[in-house]
Formats: sequence, C-alpha cells, structure tokens
Amino acid sequence: MFKQYIKQAFLMLKENRLTSTVSILGTALSIAMILVVVLQFQIRLVGFRPESNRDRMLYIMGIRADSRDGKSLNSTAMSDGVVKECLYPLQTPEAVTAMANSQAIVYLPDRQLFEEYQIKYTDSGFWKIFDFRFLSGKPFTEADFESGLPRVVMANRLARKLFGSEPPVGKVVLIGSVPHTVTGVVEDPSRVADCTYADLWAPYTSYAGYTNSRSCGGVSGSFQGVILARSKKDFEAIRAEVGQAVSRYNAAGREFVLGINSVFSRLDLALGSTDMDGGIRVGWMEYWINKAPLLLFLLLVPTLNLTGVVQSSVQKRRSEMGLRKAFEATKGRLLAQVLFENLITTLIGGGIGIVLSVVLLQVGKSFLLTKDTLVTFEMLFKPGLFVAALLFTLLLNLLSAGLPAFRIAREQIVEALNSK
Repeated sequence: MFKQYIKQAFLMLKENRLTSTVSILGTALSIAMILVVVLQFQIRLVGFRPESNRDRMLYIMGIRADSRDGKSLNSTAMSDGVVKECLYPLQTPEAVTAMANSQAIVYLPDRQLFEEYQIKYTDSGFWKIFDFRFLSGKPFTEADFESGLPRVVMANRLARKLFGSEPPVGKVVLIGSVPHTVTGVVEDPSRVADCTYADLWAPYTSYAGYTNSRSCGGVSGSFQGVILARSKKDFEAIRAEVGQAVSRYNAAGREFVLGINSVFSRLDLALGSTDMDGGIRVGWMEYWINKAPLLLFLLLVPTLNLTGVVQSSVQKRRSEMGLRKAFEATKGRLLAQVLFENLITTLIGGGIGIVLSVVLLQVGKSFLLTKDTLVTFEMLFKPGLFVAALLFTLLLNLLSAGLPAFRIAREQIVEALNSK
C-alpha cells in the first residue's frame, strides 16, 4: 500500500511541477529558518573540540562579595585566593580549572609589532578539561604553573603569522614586554568555544597582575571556573561540595562574605541563564515562552501558503477520491493517502531545508553568532539536527495537509463524483 502511495506521490510531483516546486521551496524555506534557530542553540549546547565534554561541565561565571555590615554588595569574579581555597581542593570532580581573559601586544624580540591578541591566563587543569589538538609541542606543565614560569601555548594562526614556516616550539615571544617560551601550538579554536577561545594560553602565576591584584578583602578578582564531572550524575554532589567549600572559606571571618551566584550546567547557559543580578537560571519553560512566537511565525506562515497549494491539488482529485469511496475505501485510508503523499513533498523540502539552513548560518554567522566565527562540520551535524528537521517536517505536513485531507475524507460519495 505505502509503495503505491510513494509511486503516486512522485507521479503527482511530475504532473503538477509548478505546484510541486512552490510546495517544496516553501517547505524548504520554513524548515531552513527554523533550523537556523535550532543550530544556534545546538552550537551553544553540544560538545565539539576543544570543548567536547560540555555535557559533563559545570561553570562558575561569577560570585558575590558582600561586606558583613551589608553596606557593600558586589557581583564580581573570583580571586586566585578563592580559586585555591574553594575550587582546587574539590574531590568529587575529575578536574577543575580557573581562567582569566586579557589582551596584550605580542611580538618577537627582533620585530616590534603593535597588534593586540587575546590571551587566556589559566592553570594546568585547563589541559585536562579541554581537548585541544596539538599540532606541535605540548601544554605547559603543573611544574611550570607552580613555579610561575613564563610559558605559552599558541594558536596555529598566530604561530604562522609570527614564525611563518619555522617551528615555533622553544622560541621566545614577548607578551607586553615579558618574554615567554612557546611550549606548543594548537589547532585554532572557534569563537563559539567561549571557554577556550584565545590566541595564546599562559599560566596565570606568570602574571603578577592576577596573583597580587585583589579587592573586597581578597574575594574579588578576575577568574571564572570550569569543573569537569566524572558523570552528569555528580552535578548535585559537586554543587553541594562547592557550597561546603564556601562555608569553610567564610568561617575564617573575613571582612567580605563570599557567595557563589550559581553553578551552571552547559544546558543552563544554552537556555540563557546568566550571573547578572545575582544569578538567574532559565528553564525550558522560560526558553520556550521566549522562542515560541518566532518558531510559530516561521512555521505558520508557510503552512498557510502550503495549505492553499494542497487544497488546490486535492480539489482536482475529488472524483478519484469519490470513486475510491464507492469501492469502500475508508475515511482513514483516504486521509492517510493524502498525508503520506504530501509527506514525500515535505521530506524533499526538509532535506533541501537542512542544506539551506547550513548555508544561511555560514553566510550570516557574523550576525547570528560572532564575527569571524569558525563553524565546523563537528558543530553542525549532530543527531539533534536531524531529529529537529524531521519533527518540524512532520508537523508542517500535518498542519498543511491535514485540513484538506480531512475535508475530502468526510465528503459524501455523490458530491465527490459530481465535482467539476
């Protein structure tokens, strides 16, 4: 039966080429626009190098530093002291790291340059959490970090710019005016890898500005934290352990009280959770309330157009449907036939829509994501993309073909046979 429906669907496509083309293009455009929204969410959520383990990561994006008299309330980042007392001693996670972002002029000893580059100051745990692909050399070590040695890992694009075809490992670059020895070169991360993107990575212990500059009684600083859990099941245990560490920190009776706004998962961040105003966690309900009007608009506008196209196509076949009903075809079978035949059209349009969505994302990535963003195959082609495409294709098919099919299935035999 379904084999016959498929044959008939393709015959209808050939017979009504203009109508079929309009229907397919309308479906493709609708699916493409919806998938652009899905892809943006997917890129913020799913893992890809060098952040392949996003599903096991927790993030401390900000803290509170409040004076005990309540006169000074501050939302800020962690100091290195808070990192050492509250993050590094954690036992439940697989690894922890702290990071601070900076910019500085980078140049060679024999060649003065005046261009600033993004530097991420971090620790040796950074390389345990994030899976960079090293093209040469290796990361700076725990011993380098503990000793505060000026070591640096460099992105490939910057290494090529500074050294050309010469091997960079072992060479010296100046960050600001401080000489750093290059220990490794990594594949360029994409800008949408928000925790790892930089041009250079160096131990924060090599920069006195991060180890000596503290405020709010030593609570406030420049660091954010990332925690890698052994399993997602450990998230609540890690949050509880962080809470215990904060309590121990405050038990010392410091002038300012430390508070962790939120320990976010990657899903929390993808849904739009933020540390502004003391930490706001956004759930699925709030996310759908925000996105539903846009998705409904992108879905319903082409649906209304396609409904007219399908209605016109079905009208031409009323006599055929009436004849089939005369030979005892059930309403359910007629309804299934129209829906299945239209499904072929929407599936073709859905396939084109997937390709078109990737093209639109690439063309408009500076507007939709971040300027000069590198979008890779690994980011885009995840099972969720195809599930979303299939879901919206089926929904579009049901909305556009369901009403015409239902009307024709309910029509009386005499009315259908006498139609002109």
